[in-house]
Amino acid sequence: MSILSPKQVQVIKKADKRWNILYGATRSGKTRVSYFLALKHLREHWNDNILFAGKTINTLDRNVFDEMRELFGEKHISKIIDKREVRLFGKKCYVVGANDERAITKIQGVGLGYAYCDELTTFPENFFQMLKSRLDKPNACCDATCNPESPSHFVKQFIDKPDVECYAEHFTLYDNPYLDEGFVRALENEYRGTIYFDKWILGNWVKAEGLVFPLFKREKHFLTPDEYAKRFGKHYVEYMIFGVDGANTNDATVIQPLAVMDTGQAVAIEMFYHDPKVNGQLSNEQLVPFMLRYFEDIKKKYRLDYGRIKLYTAVDCAAADLCLTLQYHLPDYFNVNKFTKKDILFTTDVVNNAFSRMAVCILDFGGYYNYVRGGFTEGTSQLVIDLELMTWDKSNEKYDPDVPNDCADAFRYALCAYYNNPDNLWVTPDERERF
Repeated sequence: MSILSPKQVQVIKKADKRWNILYGATRSGKTRVSYFLALKHLREHWNDNILFAGKTINTLDRNVFDEMRELFGEKHISKIIDKREVRLFGKKCYVVGANDERAITKIQGVGLGYAYCDELTTFPENFFQMLKSRLDKPNACCDATCNPESPSHFVKQFIDKPDVECYAEHFTLYDNPYLDEGFVRALENEYRGTIYFDKWILGNWVKAEGLVFPLFKREKHFLTPDEYAKRFGKHYVEYMIFGVDGANTNDATVIQPLAVMDTGQAVAIEMFYHDPKVNGQLSNEQLVPFMLRYFEDIKKKYRLDYGRIKLYTAVDCAAADLCLTLQYHLPDYFNVNKFTKKDILFTTDVVNNAFSRMAVCILDFGGYYNYVRGGFTEGTSQLVIDLELMTWDKSNEKYDPDVPNDCADAFRYALCAYYNNPDNLWVTPDERERF
């Protein structure tokens, strides 16, 4: 069996422009063939500075260098040295993470003969613009891989410019002949009728129109504890991650815990929900006694004080006062941190993909306990209501502000603090890296 598909062979032959951008569906083979391109262009620019860039150093190591080590041998692809460089077949290459707009400083002043970009559409635009000026050596080039985003995304706009020296190759899921047929059919069934079929199977640049979470299905993901046990069996909790979204005026303050089971599956359990329209406006300090009582109840019910279950608390970075309040009042082992990686399109994709793969469920307790009023409120979970009603605004880049999203945001922070990306959902996090 050939190591490369026909589409990949075509790429090797044609990807000889200043910019070679491989985009399209997940699991389509675009990233694998990019490793061979990288070695080809590495040899051509052996005497120049060479750069490898990813969303973060960790994702670059996992998505690119780990795979290259498996393909070409660990002796030829070194470990990342001091988080700044790696050696490929003896050639020193710089490595950087382009996780926010400040990353531009990491490549200022350096001239490059070759650059490799993993997950290009996740980069800040100013980093991409700076990279153009850094490719200043003779015949300098860049190879990049990415999943498509909105048609208005800067990468798509760049590809479509007629005067740019760019080879752009579109991949669909069907370009990978080595995928298991059952896996392909499962994805088709899970994504059919949603924008994610166009995006993750057909590899098209599509607008995120309509519902924000079309892959959430109440009958599939919203289960009573008995239904969950019947469907998945009994498991123990390895991690408990609290997603927190806060406000002091009209919006709700929500603490949504996510129990990560020994299987890697995540389960949303009882939340803390303070709606100022129901309870009246309260400051964070006024809410503290109620939140602490809630944390104490969760700690007792799920035996969090035994030390076996590792805890993490991800607080919306925009709620800085609430984050400081929780850091002050909660024990250190709750690991209260600001959640800063809030890219809406990216984190929404993570949540939708988790739903599509049954990597997350929401438990139905018949309502929630209102700690401020001291009584149980019956009804459908506000998280479920958020997920079913949230829509995109006219720009297709933000949520419609007229539809409540506080519970969904807290849920999204918790889920994305655990799951790394839309494609790699079942790996239990390494506590040294993530906690």
